[in-house]
Amino acid sequence: FMGTFHGICVRLLRQDGEHAGIPKNFVIFDEGDRLNAIKQACKSMMIDEKSYPPRTIGSIISNAKNEMITPSEYTGVASGPTQKTAAQIYPSYERILKEAGALDFDDLINKSVKLLVSNSEIRKKWQQQFRYIMIDEYQDTNAAQYKLIKLLINSDNNIAVVGDDWQSIYSWRGADFRNILNFEKDYPNATII
Repeated sequence: FMGTFHGICVRLLRQDGEHAGIPKNFVIFDEGDRLNAIKQACKSMMIDEKSYPPRTIGSIISNAKNEMITPSEYTGVASGPTQKTAAQIYPSYERILKEAGALDFDDLINKSVKLLVSNSEIRKKWQQQFRYIMIDEYQDTNAAQYKLIKLLINSDNNIAVVGDDWQSIYSWRGADFRNILNFEKDYPNATII
């Protein structure tokens, strides 16, 4: 396998997603689909799109998903009017996705992590598939990607990453440069070059 986190997760979910209630023929919502679904949720809840732009709400929901925060959990941590509005919209948005048999880009990783956590047989299968894992730009991984990597690593700990915490450029998208700083702690037998 070679690809992006999202591409690899699509393959994983197409093969084994049914174990987590995801249909094999799921649709992937792109940014336009996501915005339309959020607009639909706003309209059904009579939320003014001018006061709470769908793109902003979508970004908030995306950040929550990248931190593996569920709609009910987000309700408890949301602060300020925009986040609280996003917390109201988040469950409705999830229902729209489910009714469409769809996942958004954030779900691809999020649902893969949840599947691997909840099903040890499938986790072992994929750990055997990925005997060696190589990741470029490791400093730009987010919380969900970090958890995915930890779940896919088998007992041999064959992992190689390339990155530089000073070159982290995607913090606005949920990337956490601390992932690379914690690499030596996570894999104490790794050789650092």
